Amino acid sequence: MVQYRRYYVSELIVSERLLPSRGGDLVVVRRENSDDLDWELVHRTTERVTVDQLPYHLQIRGPEAIFAGDAVLVRSDGISHVFRGVGELVGFSADSFDTDV
Repeated sequence: MVQYRRYYVSELIVSERLLPSRGGDLVVVRRENSDDLDWELVHRTTERVTVDQLPYHLQIRGPEAIFAGDAVLVRSDGISHVFRGVGELVGFSADSFDTDV
């Protein structure tokens, strides 16, 4: 069984660089038989922005919560940027899977 939570993201700071934001989605996943959480962020900018495929520290803000964590940019076309988490997502509690949303 796979459980997930999705959060709307209105603001993204990539290693202290505020990106011009159109918005995005943060998805946090918990797989059966694992204590580890996977998370991924797909974020769209209002203008073309160059972000290299490197590790970054992300500050992720939205109407529901504020999160932070390290991630690697896995794909970007200049407008749509996909980051995959590489560790803890600060601000997220695994208890969120135990409640109906």
